[in-house]
Amino acid sequence: MKLLINVLIILAIVAYAFYLLGKTFKKSKQGKCAACDFDCAIKQQLNKSHH
Repeated sequence: MKLLINVLIILAIVAYAFYLLGKTFKKSKQGKCAACDFDCAIKQQLNKSHH
């Protein structure tokens, strides 16, 4: 039973890691500013020019 619980926890961690990697690579295809989590002045200007 303990082995099954450990395997499930490990699978959950690995699945979450792949989800985050996929999300990061998807954002990086949009360009450097799209992948950045910070809301700096350059990113604000870029967002204003696109809208």
